[in-house]
Amino acid sequence: MGPKLIFSFDSEDYETPAADDAELWWAQAMTRHGLRASVCLVGELARALRDRGRQDVFDAWQPHEIAYHSDMHSAHPTHAEYLDELDWDAGCRRVEAEERAGVSDVRNLTGRQPIAHCKPGASWGPQVAATMNDLQLPVFCDAPFEWSPGRPAWYCGALMLKYHHHFDGYFAEPENRVERMKRDLEQKLETAPSDGYVVMFTHPCRLLTSAFPDNFTAGQNPPREDWRPAPLRPQQEVDAIKGDFDEFLRWVGEELKPDLGSYADLYRAHHQSSQQRRRLGGEEVAGLATAVPDVPGPVEWGGSWLSAAEQWTTLIRIVSGDERRLPLWEALGPVEQPAALDEPVGLPFADFRRLCRTELESAYLLRRLPAAVPVNGAHIGPNALLQAARQAIREQASSGEWPARVVIRPAEETPALAEREDIARVRYHHTWSIFSPDFEGRNLLKHVRRQLWTMKPA
Repeated sequence: MGPKLIFSFDSEDYETPAADDAELWWAQAMTRHGLRASVCLVGELARALRDRGRQDVFDAWQPHEIAYHSDMHSAHPTHAEYLDELDWDAGCRRVEAEERAGVSDVRNLTGRQPIAHCKPGASWGPQVAATMNDLQLPVFCDAPFEWSPGRPAWYCGALMLKYHHHFDGYFAEPENRVERMKRDLEQKLETAPSDGYVVMFTHPCRLLTSAFPDNFTAGQNPPREDWRPAPLRPQQEVDAIKGDFDEFLRWVGEELKPDLGSYADLYRAHHQSSQQRRRLGGEEVAGLATAVPDVPGPVEWGGSWLSAAEQWTTLIRIVSGDERRLPLWEALGPVEQPAALDEPVGLPFADFRRLCRTELESAYLLRRLPAAVPVNGAHIGPNALLQAARQAIREQASSGEWPARVVIRPAEETPALAEREDIARVRYHHTWSIFSPDFEGRNLLKHVRRQLWTMKPA
């Protein structure tokens, strides 16, 4: 068995009625060759197809998986644009308000609940990942990062997997197109991890359109009556692309015969794996305390991975005095800038236990780690509290008694993953033609880094 291959379609062009035929062609071609696509459908396109009487497109999608690609895609303000101006809770409420109707329309018009959501362009935020999970769309496809190439990661409760390959780069290069496509896909599959994934995507509309619609480019937001369709390709060019892609799909289905997957398969496999070891007792936690790193980050321990947030909730629970064998649970990371402790703070263990109990109850209620915990006139961040709990547990395991006094020391509060090259490169400025040229998303980038407390391999 090799890596699983997922075909993912970004079905998004609601401004160009002619592009409906491209959606139809792709769905029928995939079915004809025994292949299954994951159709990431924009809510407005679903409504446009309904209003244009294109039941044939909905029918053609029936053998395929349905995912969600936002309600309005490029129309302003996009996710990133409004999230950059809001605090965490207001941002999550806004995402739910903007997207709930779109998810419902896609579900009702296709007859199926989407399992995954795909970001429009470069527009996303951790609030989207968290809120879509609450809307029962737990897979984040075309994610901004994954654990490693072809291997998914958990982040804000969502299962993150990037796109790895494409059809779109072959539209404008007809010479030896089929052979190049075959060779390139074989190479992708050969170099991918054997237990990983290769996601090959396309924008179905581009079969017939020579460019994307430009109605919302660079911050433009014209009224609906002024929307312009995308320019179309010459019919001769369309026919050549269809012929080559049809042959490529035939080759995939009849000769290559890869291990095909879907986003539902992905979620079932990794959700079940994440649930295999979900209960820890006091003795086990003592062992975990030795594995917790100085800087927040996921650890592999006891046969499974624990995010920094799971480590926090587990160790703080034990210090709080609850040593029952309870399920692991994960809160979000802090949603505000964590406090930075300047000097050590000491307090009796009984006071430290009460502090941990209070913060644990708050984390349960708010579903997030604290950003600033008041202690003797100072404020400490979540990692300073975690490190003090870790040390107290280690002392208890060694001597059989909790320490009489706990010293909380300054600690690095930014997760170590913030320095990983691909995550450190995450940007909004000049990443998508739809954004205004001056959009930077600086506040949103802070939320991205804080929620790395929740990231771990799937």
